[in-house]
Amino acid sequence: GNDLFLVAVHELGHALGLEHSNDPTAIMAPFYQYMETDNFKLPNDDLQGIQKIYGPPDRIPPPTRPLPTVPPHRSIPPADPRKNDRQPKPPRPPTGDKPSYPGAKPNICDGNFNTLAILRREMFVFKDQWFWRVRNNRVMDGYPMQITYFWRGLPPSIDAVYENSEGNFVFFKGNKFWVFKDTTLQPGYPHDLITLGSGIPSHGIDSAIWWEDVGKTYFFKGDRYWRYSEEMRSMDPGYPKPITIWKGIPESPQGAFVHKENGFTYFYKGKEYWKFNNQMLRVEPGYPRSILKDFMGCDGPTDRDKDRHSPQDDVDIVIKLDNTASTVKAIAIVIPCILALCLLVLVYTVFQFKRKGTPRHILYCKRSMQEWV
Repeated sequence: GNDLFLVAVHELGHALGLEHSNDPTAIMAPFYQYMETDNFKLPNDDLQGIQKIYGPPDRIPPPTRPLPTVPPHRSIPPADPRKNDRQPKPPRPPTGDKPSYPGAKPNICDGNFNTLAILRREMFVFKDQWFWRVRNNRVMDGYPMQITYFWRGLPPSIDAVYENSEGNFVFFKGNKFWVFKDTTLQPGYPHDLITLGSGIPSHGIDSAIWWEDVGKTYFFKGDRYWRYSEEMRSMDPGYPKPITIWKGIPESPQGAFVHKENGFTYFYKGKEYWKFNNQMLRVEPGYPRSILKDFMGCDGPTDRDKDRHSPQDDVDIVIKLDNTASTVKAIAIVIPCILALCLLVLVYTVFQFKRKGTPRHILYCKRSMQEWV
């Protein structure tokens, strides 16, 4: 279980005005992680955050009094060459960084992610051994970050991930799946995919999503999908079914999530996304659209072909505007003439009624309408 002291410190931070931190080593990280509570010291990121709100402490001189013993230790190494030979620590961090950062950090605007999902009401985007956190259409500072920095034991290039009904994170890759409680891998995992139930493809899935409204989890693979009962821990009978039931959804979607505000379901593939209407069971008009521009905050169009067609679209718009203007002018002239003619006819009719009396067929029509109402 979670340490009550650490949970209390985390909640106290919220009460004092701190939000979740991007630093996974901070007490205000969005995921719980165990820390030593004996002689507990607040991590530096949390100290900086609270000092930004309330300012630094007033009593700065007292801590500097017991520290004169530190400078002698720092001055001894350069004076004694023997101790310099006994220090293998400085070269260790660079050698440790090289295997953990085999390539340059990717740019989220390049797209082509492995998968994405909504975890703890935030968007998480995964690519190779990296992941981003996206909030309010903006990548949070300090990202991308290595997957193993948050979820130790998780391999790179995952196929799918979703948050289940218990609030745990379920990751898929190939024929295996992992279950994490926050950042802690649950005992006994990974498991074989076939343990989820008969019928599910044993070699892997493309995406997964838990629909809270129906209390079911949906797995997608190629042109088919499966429905899984979290309560019964088994696949529902009658599945798989064709993905064409989800009208407009592409085959092999790479990610899916339910929007926390509008309730629509979104499917991702490549650099595009589809907005699915859960009531009408179809994709909304105007989709797919660029997920990079609409969700990641990337500037400009991402498809070169769209750029080539944009000048022609501009010309068409100008022509339509001219036709509309001429039509408006014609209407502005014709309508007053028609109104004036109608007014003359009305005046003439009233004059005839006064002179000859009301026709019999009009009186009959009036009586019949009164009987019908």
